[in-house]
Amino acid sequence: MKHFSWPIIVIDDRFNVLLNETDMKLIGKVHRLRRHQAAVAKASLVFAILISCANATGTLYAATIAEIAVKIRSLKPQERTSYLLKGAQAEGELVYYGTLPIDEFLPLARVFNGRYRSIAMQHYFSPRDGILSRTLTEARAGRHAADVIQVDLSYGYQLLNANLVQPQPIAGAKRFYGGTYDPEGYWHSMYYLTTALIYNTNSIKAEQAPKSYDELLSPAWKGKMLFDPEAGYILAAMEESWGREKAVAYLTKLAKQDLSYRRGGTLTTQVVTSGEYPVGIAINGETSAAIREKGAPLGFKVLAPTIVKPEGLFLAKNAPHPHAALLFVEWVLSDEAQSFLATSLGKGSAMKGVRSKFKDFQVKPDFVVSPKLGANLQNYIQDFRKIMGAP
Repeated sequence: MKHFSWPIIVIDDRFNVLLNETDMKLIGKVHRLRRHQAAVAKASLVFAILISCANATGTLYAATIAEIAVKIRSLKPQERTSYLLKGAQAEGELVYYGTLPIDEFLPLARVFNGRYRSIAMQHYFSPRDGILSRTLTEARAGRHAADVIQVDLSYGYQLLNANLVQPQPIAGAKRFYGGTYDPEGYWHSMYYLTTALIYNTNSIKAEQAPKSYDELLSPAWKGKMLFDPEAGYILAAMEESWGREKAVAYLTKLAKQDLSYRRGGTLTTQVVTSGEYPVGIAINGETSAAIREKGAPLGFKVLAPTIVKPEGLFLAKNAPHPHAALLFVEWVLSDEAQSFLATSLGKGSAMKGVRSKFKDFQVKPDFVVSPKLGANLQNYIQDFRKIMGAP
């Protein structure tokens, strides 16, 4: 007599049954059928989720900014804009990190939204160090929130060094002055500030004001001038235009003019406005001209070599809203946006032929404070302070 072992098969969590060999074959078929049904159900659920995401975002696959940048290069201008706009409206927003004050960003955003609707403009404002710190800290943590970053070009090299920038050459880049954009598209000048000499018009008539750096060596200005002790970019500009030896020799002579030092153009402008010192050697012209509009007794002279300090525009390599990022950058570098920045907000434009609100600064730059300088800026500041004997 044969003895059979009767296996216990769990069909359901609720009970167990004893089955013979024939029943085992039948149960095998049942199990295979159930596995097939379960696989079909799982696939259906995944597909449903993907379709739901597609309906929410307008695309089944979220392309990266690098992929989109490649695609639009082959499109005609109108096709390019339509493609980016469609994607941007599906994304729904743009996140902008920048030093542009909120009261200036809002009117710029209104003009952008007037042309491209249904894109919410999110703005994180902070001084230069705050923008860089937040961007770099988020990147190290693997969090990428910014689409576009705007910061002083001389410090923007930190973003480049951290590999956080997506290059995007702009069509018609040669409309901009040489040196104010990167030919490979890693950075662009959203706008710039012109370095200018500032003087108090109650103390000095326009025809008496210094018109060159050499005139600052006149005994008439001894003990009457302010200078920024960290204006290392002045040394860099003079070195490029005149050569190192002549630049150092000139600044050594200027240092004997009993200069007073104040950090920052805002403080210098306040002191010159008060009349305590009638001349400030180097400030951001457009910023101080806005104060003149409110009644301050201020005049300006742009000295050669003419120096501009651009506010750089960088596309984030991991932009969460890549279509919106590309659309905004292409727009803000257009004739429309550059004219608005120059005439309505009083910014300097690197685009040739754009008329500035402040005609004092309608100049072609000799020297651009760029990321190339940024990496060596601290060395120039140290050399400048040593030459000038600045505190």
